[in-house]
Amino acid sequence: MATKYCKTECTALEWEQFLILVDRLKKTTEYRFLLLICIGCYCGLRLSDILQLRWHDILEKDYFELAERKTGKHRRITINSSLKEIIVFSYSNLQRKKQICAGDFIFTNRKGGVLSKQFVNRKLHSIFQYCRVKVQNGSSHTLRKTFGKRVYEMNDRSEAALILLSSIFNHNSVAVTRRYIGLSQEQIKDAYINL
Repeated sequence: MATKYCKTECTALEWEQFLILVDRLKKTTEYRFLLLICIGCYCGLRLSDILQLRWHDILEKDYFELAERKTGKHRRITINSSLKEIIVFSYSNLQRKKQICAGDFIFTNRKGGVLSKQFVNRKLHSIFQYCRVKVQNGSSHTLRKTFGKRVYEMNDRSEAALILLSSIFNHNSVAVTRRYIGLSQEQIKDAYINL
């Protein structure tokens, strides 16, 4: 957790860590947080956009559309097969516990309101600790950075991947994207190690 008025920087999860985390959460009753983590890592959305999703936006869909709350940018997000499985798994398990309507927000508190960012970040922090996930300053932003790092790695760590991510993240430059997914720090560390 960040100290008040102090800038902290979170890191991305390694993809293998993410997959282990998903497996561990499937064995718990944290179905909403399983889904939140998967949407964050598979779609690269900000938490403010994830929290506004309703079940009918993602159930039995190949994609969903949204206007980003921060930028107003309109995005169309394709739902891959792995995320579809998690959506169905989470929905069916949550529906067994209580009645859920397709028009309901997905990420709600006990009173039916949308979860707060602060609560989500505290809960993610405890989930990362409980599941022994190694991440620096783990928060909801970790999920978006995990998406970025995975896209970069899946595209052979190329400049084209950075350009793609810059467009997806709506960054002003590739340099911002490079810093965002932690490449500068990683490259500096490697320079010292490889001497």
